[in-house]
Amino acid sequence: MPKVVKLCLMCSIVSTTLLSCVSNQKYKDLLQDKDRLDVNVERAHKEIRELKETKIVLEDQIKYKNTEITKLEAQVNSIKKQADAMDKRFSELDEQMKKMSTELDHKRSESAQLVTSYERKITELQQWANKLKTKKKARKK
Repeated sequence: MPKVVKLCLMCSIVSTTLLSCVSNQKYKDLLQDKDRLDVNVERAHKEIRELKETKIVLEDQIKYKNTEITKLEAQVNSIKKQADAMDKRFSELDEQMKKMSTELDHKRSESAQLVTSYERKITELQQWANKLKTKKKARKK
């Protein structure tokens, strides 16, 4: 039995060898294809390495830009708070100015009334003074 197995095995090896034979030209063409494919694979690996390096650089740039964006957003928020505080202060001052303007108008009105009152009193005093002068002159005559 082992002889039969050996014989079968031998036959299969011989038939495989005979069937797998290719022409010399075809073998060379296949080697050239393999070499071209090896070069392409090497180029692809190199490109992948370069792309990975570029990816790392870009990720670092994104992190840096995100940090900058966060800083700028914080500055914007700070400026907005300052602007809100200034707007509130402006509103307070504007309100004070309106009150003071109203008070000033009131004081002007009061002053005008006082001036008018004093002018009337001065006119009355002048009239009395004139009457007194007239009476004095009349007495002297």
